[in-house]
Amino acid sequence: MRVLRFGGGDGVRWEEELNPQQLEAVRHGEGPLMVLAGAGSGKTRVITYRIARLVTDGVAPYNILAVTFTNKAAEEMRHRVLKLVGAEGVWISTFHSLGARLLRRHAELAGRTPDFVIYDEDDSRRLGKKVMQKLGLNPDSQALAYFLRVVEKCKHQLRGPDQTRGLNTDESLFYREYQQALDQANAFDFADLIFRLHRLWQENASLLEQYRRRFRWVLVDEFQDTDRAQAGLLELLCPPEANLCVVGDDDQAIYNWRDADVSHILNFQRHWPAARVVRLERNYRSTSAILEVAFSLIRHNHRRHAKKLWTDMAGGPPVRFCAFADDYQEAESVAREVLAARQRGESLSEMAVLYRVNAQSRVLEEVLRLYGLPYRVVGGVRFFERQEIKDVLAYLRLALNPDSDLDLLRVINVPARGIGDTTRGRLEKEAARRGVSIWRLIQAAPPEQLRPAEARRLQEFRQLLLNLQDSCRRLPAAEGLELILRQSGYWQALESSREEAAEDRLANVMELVNSARQFAEMSGDESPGAFLEHVALFTAQDTVATGAEMLNLMTLHSAKGLEFYRVFIVGLEEQLLPHWRAFDSETGVVNQDELEEERRLLYVGITRARRELRLSCAEYRTLHGQSRPSEPSRFLEEIAQHLQGEVGSGAAPYAHRQVDFDLPELEENPFECDDDYGQLPSDERSERLLGRSVEHPVFGRGRVLGVRPGSGGLKLEISFEQAGQRTVLASWCKIHKN
Repeated sequence: MRVLRFGGGDGVRWEEELNPQQLEAVRHGEGPLMVLAGAGSGKTRVITYRIARLVTDGVAPYNILAVTFTNKAAEEMRHRVLKLVGAEGVWISTFHSLGARLLRRHAELAGRTPDFVIYDEDDSRRLGKKVMQKLGLNPDSQALAYFLRVVEKCKHQLRGPDQTRGLNTDESLFYREYQQALDQANAFDFADLIFRLHRLWQENASLLEQYRRRFRWVLVDEFQDTDRAQAGLLELLCPPEANLCVVGDDDQAIYNWRDADVSHILNFQRHWPAARVVRLERNYRSTSAILEVAFSLIRHNHRRHAKKLWTDMAGGPPVRFCAFADDYQEAESVAREVLAARQRGESLSEMAVLYRVNAQSRVLEEVLRLYGLPYRVVGGVRFFERQEIKDVLAYLRLALNPDSDLDLLRVINVPARGIGDTTRGRLEKEAARRGVSIWRLIQAAPPEQLRPAEARRLQEFRQLLLNLQDSCRRLPAAEGLELILRQSGYWQALESSREEAAEDRLANVMELVNSARQFAEMSGDESPGAFLEHVALFTAQDTVATGAEMLNLMTLHSAKGLEFYRVFIVGLEEQLLPHWRAFDSETGVVNQDELEEERRLLYVGITRARRELRLSCAEYRTLHGQSRPSEPSRFLEEIAQHLQGEVGSGAAPYAHRQVDFDLPELEENPFECDDDYGQLPSDERSERLLGRSVEHPVFGRGRVLGVRPGSGGLKLEISFEQAGQRTVLASWCKIHKN
């Protein structure tokens, strides 16, 4: 084994900047290495310092490959390496970016041309719908999602359309037809980027050997999140004796639902038996109080590597548990704590509310709006998923790859140019009969059934695309987008539109142009192909903004990789956390693997908190329009000894509502009235409040315009002198006589 040389005057103080375990991982020489990096233990530091150590020891950056799961993580890693040693040439990317780049480089071997397009989820849904219609299957949203999931899972498991054992007839037919449609469109879907690269290497031994020689040092972040295709890719690239370094934490493996397999990190030494194992257990993020709760939970999992996080930050506020009568009361308590914390000087962006399913955000959002607290829902509609953005990008993709029927059909009448559904239907039918793309049909000879006016409009659209193809392939992406907006009529259509959202849509398409310019500056590649690839590989984590003064709302899955000063985890109830999927629907028997995944998910949530953490549950919760009774999560029993608050079974915890929030200045005036309002019959109260002047602790003075009941109490429509018209809870107002 080769030992790396230290010293050399490279300016990095290795022993001072790394703890002993991090240093051990960084200075490991040749051969496989597994770094078990607990939450907040500095795993990114280990990877970047190891890359820096390799470069300063004389390894050519060209021979180093580092792979992670999000563009944000890859960019952070790249920035840190440049800062440490100024090394350029290290290939740092996501798995999918790696696949896209190599498939484009060897497109002919993969059955594509280099200008292939990458279909995102929306594109795949539209293509899948057409396939189902062709097969005579009902393309309702649930069935479509099911069939697409079958295909995705097969690709994650490295099974092509010729390996359909275990699938029924409809599933097999759908997979084959769907893949043929991708081939005809010169397109790959997201799962293809790994699956097809694996097949490319598997079927071309000399090509695989070429990349084994190039990538002599391979580093992989978040290894616990790999699926079979990603792990298989590494097994091909890195034989048992290879210089492979994987960093991960089996306790944070939470993506089984999208085919990640925790056994890859648990059984790493089966594939790389000579691997050295280094454990990073020192936590730099959370207090010891939070870590004790985290360990008391995760130690109940049986399938895990033995490790326990520790920290120098002794003590800290106790982790609190609160139980509430319903989810509205739970949400209101969050709002009041957040408001009080902000008044004490805490930043909203340093606080987060975490929950198991997206539907839980509804009540939280309603209450936060009433309290005037700005918030962001992480994982909502993303910029690149907006209609106008996808429209303009479809034009750009067509300029490079006109064989993509999905893109052509999306914009053939956008903006409206008189090519209606009937014409589009005829084009699709005739193209299918001839076995060509719609573009090739238009180029050759349009269907004879078209009326002269339809044929003329189609000819004008054909000429538009020819012009865009000629120009956009030569221009930088930003200039090409500007050209598309002008020549397609899209910009003029938005400018003349009377729709309320038109102004926002105009701003969005201009932001798209700016995005292309920024990408060119960042990457050094201004080509439209590179920008389209960047957009296609954009992930939800890449949209998590930092610094903006808004409270963060997100699922526990979305919180992975983030950290906050103050964290609220709501909804710790049976059938919610742990989720109902962990139980057999008929017998109620627990699926232990699923239960362990749910426990890991809560562990991830707990370890997002740096100092303040509160857990809560509710006796009644409304989801999907139904209010149902619930039981406290079994996970609360596992951590009860480390919580401040009473945890019991049945109805017991709901009788104990810990509401000792530091809000004395706000609780002095709960719905105060200067006269006999409280003694009035309920049907006279609303009328009596209209026109009254009020004072609100956040929005100041105002006048009541309307009154209506709400699940959390009376709601008032108030015109405030400074804050404008808002709806607030009456319990937060002091109401004066007129």
